[in-house]
Amino acid sequence: MYCSACGMNAEGRYCHHCGARLQEGIPVLIPIDQVQDHLIDWEFDSQYKNIIRVDAVRSVIVHHSANATKGISGEAILALYDKIVASPVSLESLAAVVQPLYESMGIRTGKKRSETIEAPIGRAIARTLCSFALHGQLFQSAQQFESHCVLNADLPSSVCSLKGRLTISLNGDRDRTQITASTTIPGQMYDWGKSNRCLEQLFKDLQSDLGLPPSSRRQAA
Repeated sequence: MYCSACGMNAEGRYCHHCGARLQEGIPVLIPIDQVQDHLIDWEFDSQYKNIIRVDAVRSVIVHHSANATKGISGEAILALYDKIVASPVSLESLAAVVQPLYESMGIRTGKKRSETIEAPIGRAIARTLCSFALHGQLFQSAQQFESHCVLNADLPSSVCSLKGRLTISLNGDRDRTQITASTTIPGQMYDWGKSNRCLEQLFKDLQSDLGLPPSSRRQAA
């Protein structure tokens, strides 16, 4: 029996590859050429878990992660100040306490931006994951819906700010994808342009394939 959702060979009540419910007692037979096309035609798939399973996509993400530029963190800057400036209170330790305290008081900063890109949703998801890896933005979680998903990553601390969050919502079809991206930096009122620069770089990345392979359908065209 083959799963009608992902095309993989499966047994039992649920597919152990994608989690979809199998049709009990009714074999779902898919010709092998259709199965292969379904598995490799990933760029039209809105499901994050299916995109990340594609070996070619994973290898590009790993490559970008290995070559990501590592900047100096805000915590490292404060630790350096502690060595230069004599103070009875460590600035690095103080920041670790003050940031969550200010966050609890509702103090935060961030920016939001929306654009539509000319790419199907699966490819947009893959580009987003590549952008995370390229800029050292550690992927944290995904919220999956029927036709769209939300990806969350850490926004690393820097000279301008301490650690924040980057949230990307992707909603698209076979031709284009609507993307809404937002940054949140808790415990700070200003980030000195960091959020704007982050979003500018993200949408620049989303206009490029970043080394991702074309789908079989595009190769055939």
